[in-house]
Amino acid sequence: MRAFLLFTICTLSVQPAIAWGDVGHRAIAYLAEKHLTRTGSDLVNELLANDKGFDISDAATWADTIKWKRPLTRPLHYINPNDEPPNSCSVSYPDDCPAEGCIISLMANMTHQIADKKANETQKKEALMFLIHLFGDLHQPLHVTGVARGGNDIRVCFDAKAPCDDDNKKWNLHSVWDTAIPHKINGIKHSLKHNPERLASAKWADRLHQENRPRPVDTKCANTRQPLKCIKKWATESNQLNCDFVMERGLEWLEENDLGGEYYEVAAPIVDEQIFKAAIRLAGWINALAKERAAAEEFRGVHLQGDL
Repeated sequence: MRAFLLFTICTLSVQPAIAWGDVGHRAIAYLAEKHLTRTGSDLVNELLANDKGFDISDAATWADTIKWKRPLTRPLHYINPNDEPPNSCSVSYPDDCPAEGCIISLMANMTHQIADKKANETQKKEALMFLIHLFGDLHQPLHVTGVARGGNDIRVCFDAKAPCDDDNKKWNLHSVWDTAIPHKINGIKHSLKHNPERLASAKWADRLHQENRPRPVDTKCANTRQPLKCIKKWATESNQLNCDFVMERGLEWLEENDLGGEYYEVAAPIVDEQIFKAAIRLAGWINALAKERAAAEEFRGVHLQGDL
C-alpha cells in the first residue's frame, strides 16, 4: 500500500486503538528528544517548525486526533497476528497484515516517505508525526495481538470497589494498558478520557532519562533503508509480552481479579521499560533518517559543484 493513499480517506469500521493514551505518547516523544543528534533535532524542527506552540509531544498525539477524519488510518495503528496467548505468541509479516495495511506496513511506508525526494513538506511532516506516534503503538503489547480485538473485549476491574463483578468492570484490558497503568504510575487520577497531560509526560520522561543514564543506548537496529527488519523484530518482541505477562494467567483470571493490585505492581516496570525502549528506538530512527538525508544532500552538493 502506497503511503500517499493516506491522503485519500473513506469510511471503515475497525477495532479501537489508542495506545498509551496522551501521557505515554507524549512521554515517548519528550524522552526521544533528549537522545536526538544535532541533525536529528534539525530534521524534527524543520518539519514541525511551521506550527506555533507545537512541540514534539503534540506530534506524538496527532495520529490519534485525525483518526476520525481519516478512518482508513485507524486499522494502521495495530496488527492482529494469529496468536493465542498465553499458549503461543508470534507475528508473521506479511501474512498477519491485511491488504489495507497494518502498523508494520505503515511504519515502513512513512519511513520511506520522509526520505522520498518526490514527497512534499506536508507529506514528510505527516510521515514524521505518524512515526513518532506509531513507535509508541508498536511497544504497547495489546496493539500486537489478535486476541479479543487487542484486549478491547476483555472487561476488567482496575482499582475498583469489591467485588470484581460486571458493575465494577469499568475498563477493558486494552484501556488498562493504554491509560490506567500509565496514569497510576504518574499519580494521575483515573479517567477513561483521552486527556492531554504535558506536564506529567515531561516528568515521566525526565525520570526515565535519569534512571536509565547508566544504560548503554542500543540503536543498532536503525536500518531506515530496509525498515521492515527492525520493525518486525520489535513487533515480535511486543507480542511476546502478551504470553510472558499481559495474559500469562489466562483470560478468566484477568476478568475475575482487580488489576490495580499485584498485577499492576508487575506491570508498572514493564510499562516503564516499553516507554523507554520506544523513545530510544524512535530517536535512533530519526537520527538515522537525518544522517541519511544529510549524506544525500552533501552528495548532491559535490556533484553540483563538479558540474560548474
